Amino acid sequence: MIRPLEGITILDLSSILMVPYCTRILADLGADVIKIESLVGDNTRYIGPYENKSMGAVFLNLNRNKKSVSVDLKTLKGKEIIFKLIKKSDVFISNIRKSALSRLGFDHKTFVKYNDKIITAFAVGFSSNGPYRDLPAYDDIIQAASGMASYQEAYSDQPSYTSGATADKATGLMLALSVVSSLFKRNKDNKDLEVEVPMFETMVDFTLVEHLYGYNFLPPKDEPVYPRQSSPNRKPYETKDGFIAVLPYNDEQWLRFLKFIKKEHLIKTKKFSTLENRNKNVDELYSLLVKELKKEKINFWIKKLREIDIPSMKINKPKDLFIDEHLKKTNFFKTYKHSTEGDLMYPRLPVYFNNERDNESKFEAPNLGNKTKEILIDLGYDKNEIENLRKEKVIFFE
Repeated sequence: MIRPLEGITILDLSSILMVPYCTRILADLGADVIKIESLVGDNTRYIGPYENKSMGAVFLNLNRNKKSVSVDLKTLKGKEIIFKLIKKSDVFISNIRKSALSRLGFDHKTFVKYNDKIITAFAVGFSSNGPYRDLPAYDDIIQAASGMASYQEAYSDQPSYTSGATADKATGLMLALSVVSSLFKRNKDNKDLEVEVPMFETMVDFTLVEHLYGYNFLPPKDEPVYPRQSSPNRKPYETKDGFIAVLPYNDEQWLRFLKFIKKEHLIKTKKFSTLENRNKNVDELYSLLVKELKKEKINFWIKKLREIDIPSMKINKPKDLFIDEHLKKTNFFKTYKHSTEGDLMYPRLPVYFNNERDNESKFEAPNLGNKTKEILIDLGYDKNEIENLRKEKVIFFE
């Protein structure tokens, strides 16, 4: 069983989705993640269906493999606990605004006094050196600011958000990559490092990967829009009994598809003969798909298109994922019995090392403060000190 980050301790002071998603990945990769929570816990504890009120579905999925320490950071004794944890940690990671963290005394310069090799990673809405730095930011705000909502106009008559928290998750992935890269660098030079990952700039880069297009050049040679992906006819196609995804892309695929529908002469016309020309006239080609695919049922198209090696797939509804034959065969979903929440299921980390994938989570998603006492003992607090901290409402555990 390969856990590349085993032996790394990460102090996670975050909430909601972006950083918890990042630290879930790092925990799945073997890191020891200590989740610092207030005395009432992360907001996601109270989102979604639940067996017990402070263990909502969103929290359960985002926080497996983590330990919870519940502490009031507004108290001097609570801050002292954090500073002691910094001494034993490799990484401190947070999505709380830097100004709020600074008021608590939690910044890179201060942490280095306690641990001269600490990596601090801050996920922020907007980078600290720009005029938006103090603006609040959530996923919807960043989708709007980054142009992503505007690009959705190709499929509707107004800007719209993606149905998932795309900005949170994309930034969480960038943050995880940045943390692992920082650990690699520290192993080389044995020095501290401060990392900042802004949602806005991350999503502008994410959105413009293909859409920078004509604006690669100065002056611009075309619009900042990749035509194929912004075509209103790029969509799931209607058949006689439902919808299907189909994508002939290269010369050979288009030729095979056009031969199958007996329109192979089109591939010889100038506007469809090359990838470049097809990209310029993509709406016309996609209109052809719209017309042709309505003539038969989903199973007919899946069978025939796979026979001629044309990428195609039926449109899965969310519930279909849990019975999908490929996901079942690869044991993508793991079931387990939580000590307080009963039978649960989660998606396993989709990464293989030497053709192996970790089969078990190290820990179940934690009840609030489940490791507070244990970790404080490890920090050198005795039982009387811990009980006094609890009575003073500096910490919480059951």
